[in-house]
Amino acid sequence: MKTTCQKILLGLTLSLVVVAPATADRLELSDGSVVFGKIVSAADGKFKVETTFAGTIEIGQDNVKSFATDEAVHVALAAGSTVLGKVESSAGGIKVVAADGQMSAATSKVAALWRMGTDSPETRAAKALAEKARRIWAYEASVAVTGRTGVSEKLNAAVSFKATLESATDKLVFALAAERADDNGVETANRQKASADYSAFSGVSGANGWYVRSEIEKDKIKQLDLRSTTAFGLARKWRKTEAQDLEARVGVNYLYESSVTGTNFESPGLDLALQHSYQFRTSRLTQALSYTPTFEDFGNYRIQHESALELPISASLWKLRIGVANDYNSTPVPGTANLDTTYFTSLILNWK
Repeated sequence: MKTTCQKILLGLTLSLVVVAPATADRLELSDGSVVFGKIVSAADGKFKVETTFAGTIEIGQDNVKSFATDEAVHVALAAGSTVLGKVESSAGGIKVVAADGQMSAATSKVAALWRMGTDSPETRAAKALAEKARRIWAYEASVAVTGRTGVSEKLNAAVSFKATLESATDKLVFALAAERADDNGVETANRQKASADYSAFSGVSGANGWYVRSEIEKDKIKQLDLRSTTAFGLARKWRKTEAQDLEARVGVNYLYESSVTGTNFESPGLDLALQHSYQFRTSRLTQALSYTPTFEDFGNYRIQHESALELPISASLWKLRIGVANDYNSTPVPGTANLDTTYFTSLILNWK
């Protein structure tokens, strides 16, 4: 009796082992081995298969001799035809059994395969392209105010606003900034600035592109009635990852300066810049460096630098930005210094 029960249990176990593979898709490889699982898709010369022993794996199509599915799937051939049906192995490769007939083809002629209820490779590619081209507006407003009253009277206020329209291939940035400071009744800062910057990247790697920018500035303390700069040129992403972005720019600009003393200066020149950002787990580092000599006199140049660290405030939209900015002008208006260094701490609100 005991022996009989053991034989029955053994028979049931073997029957389950035999039946289990029959309920899964089957791929016969060129070396004679067989892989059982669920064929998720086939595209670009690769089969993606979900297995119970190794998770989702990819198998090169040139290694697949034939395959079969346990339910109807979409099969697209290199010739352009697409059939919805259950796939069976055949001597020449595969046979797709559809509701209105069947179609035979070599496995190498399969251009794509996808399950019912999922998108075809063409649809997925179109959606990915649309997502890549989708532009999103993002906004940023910052304010920094410090003051003192009593023994001395001091006030320093700086505000800025930035609007960015960005996709995976281009970016448009509008920015406004103003600063005002008084120290015991003496005005020590009075500056306004507005700028627009557009850059676009294309190509297989998306590393090469171009840019155009324009900037106007007024600074009463530097006796600058108006400084206008317009530039365009080539740009290259030396590094572009989820965390890091390093961009170099080489171009030409046109500079116009008008001082309160009545003297004017205008000249074309070079426009060289490096822009870098790095996203840490919770903070973000941004750096910018530019060098703009004029063609009329290469001894007349301007170097600008800014480094800033953004720190989130809890899980809100508020951030704290601390950093330093340097502005060096080789030929400043008489009576003003060459180098202007600003240390700043700003409260920033981001939203989309």
